[in-house]
Amino acid sequence: MEINLLKYNPHWEESYAYPYPKKRQDFSVLLKYLSRRQIVELTGLRRVGKSTLLFQLIDHQISLKINPFHLFYFTFDDVQPSLDELFDQYQKQTAIDFKKIKLTLFLDEIQKLPNFQNQIKVYYDLYPNLKFVISGSTSLFIRKKSQESLAGRTITHRLLPLSYPEYLMFRGKDRLLIKPILYKQTLDREFALFLKSQLIESIAFSSDRERKEYYLTILKKVVYEDLPSVFSIDNPSLVYRIIQIIAQNPGAIINNLHLAQELGLSNKTIALYLGYLEDVLLIRKFYNFSRNLTTSEKRFKKYYLASPSFSFALTDFINESLLFENYYASLTSARYFYRDVNGHEVDFVNIGQDQRIIPVEIKNKKRIDKSDYRNLILFMNKFQIKEGFIYCRTDEKSTVAVDKRKISLLPFYLDLEF
Repeated sequence: MEINLLKYNPHWEESYAYPYPKKRQDFSVLLKYLSRRQIVELTGLRRVGKSTLLFQLIDHQISLKINPFHLFYFTFDDVQPSLDELFDQYQKQTAIDFKKIKLTLFLDEIQKLPNFQNQIKVYYDLYPNLKFVISGSTSLFIRKKSQESLAGRTITHRLLPLSYPEYLMFRGKDRLLIKPILYKQTLDREFALFLKSQLIESIAFSSDRERKEYYLTILKKVVYEDLPSVFSIDNPSLVYRIIQIIAQNPGAIINNLHLAQELGLSNKTIALYLGYLEDVLLIRKFYNFSRNLTTSEKRFKKYYLASPSFSFALTDFINESLLFENYYASLTSARYFYRDVNGHEVDFVNIGQDQRIIPVEIKNKKRIDKSDYRNLILFMNKFQIKEGFIYCRTDEKSTVAVDKRKISLLPFYLDLEF
């Protein structure tokens, strides 16, 4: 197979620079990983910006006077040559012996290459001069394949949709955050637009119609192309219907049995389809919290789409409060919510590195009163927690003391901490 490698590596041309000057916070994290021996695995939703990050890393390495020909990019999106073929083509076209230099390979959409994990393992083990940075639009290659063959050889980083501060940076409006109270009306307007535009490319769109078409195209490509290429799915339209159901009420508790009856599927099939949607990073699942985390995973589960922008695209009418909650779900490291037998609910529960329990409520309100933190206080009392948090539409940070418990009110324009 003859492949024009220059097509994939324009940085081999003299004085070429990729046109992506604005960098996300993830850039500095990945930069540190480049100096390590392990394979860097970058995963994330389609169109979240993985390829751009790889190009920015290449540009940075060139700025350090690294030979551009020692930085080799390839995407398996269209064709899937073996690594043997790629290395043969590299040596033939560049006249460089890859075994005698320090070569960094940036391999995009790697999950599309059959048996990629074993191919990489051979080169990784035999040639310590090779540095692999691999990316994919699904967690499958990390969760199932890489862990089997590349155990102990990888560093994993997941690229999430934009945070609100990042969105403002790409909009050229991050100066608003310097004086948020002065610019509070503009921040409010931008936030409403941001909830519909959480992926970078959609920021440039001027109408809701364009935004909806963009996100629907991504969803359909994943459901009708990506999923069937990996799993045996008889009717992708039913998978798409599950996404629509979650979009209509993000954060709702999903009863698999009821959903199975509604769609005419078995309970087992519903569980499989929900698992597949998690694997391709289109949905996020949260468990009902218990101190016994094993018990938590057997209880009720809530689901959100990977971004509120997908929920917006799939529904004609949706409460902005649900989009705000879905925004938090798209970025948080939390895995739990809480709901007791009396229906008292806390939106999210995170477990800190020190095993500290961190309850978080999301309120699409500027003024927070006692009724807004009642469930939070009940939860804190039950589990003897001293501090809880509410992300809301307030203009500045503040705290409330209730029954020797501290509640921190955090403005929506801050980076999400939990």
